[in-house]
Amino acid sequence: MSKTLPAALVGCAALMVLATASPAAAHIRCDGPFQITSQGPISTPYCEEQQIAIVANSHGWKVTAAEIGNNPLKKVYICQVLGSDIRLKGSCAGYGPDAYAPGR
Repeated sequence: MSKTLPAALVGCAALMVLATASPAAAHIRCDGPFQITSQGPISTPYCEEQQIAIVANSHGWKVTAAEIGNNPLKKVYICQVLGSDIRLKGSCAGYGPDAYAPGR
C-alpha cells in the first residue's frame, strides 16, 4: 500500500466532516430587521428580508424570505403595497410609499 492512499483517505474524511456541518450551526438570530451579534444589533439584508416576509405573511401573503432574497422585484412590489406598515419602515426605506409619493 502506498503512503499517498492514507493521506488521501484523511483528506476525504476531512471533506466529509466539513460537508456534514449543518448550516443551522451558524444560525443567524434576528430581532426585526436587525441581526443580533455579540457587539449589538446591526442591520443586515438577511434580517430585513425576514422582516418583510413576516409582515407580508401577517397580511395574508404567502411569501418566504428566500423568495424575497432571490427576486428583488418581489421585494419592491411588497414594499410598494405594504410599505406603509410601520414594521417595514426600515426594511422598505427606498421602496415604500413615502419614497416615491411624498406629500400624499
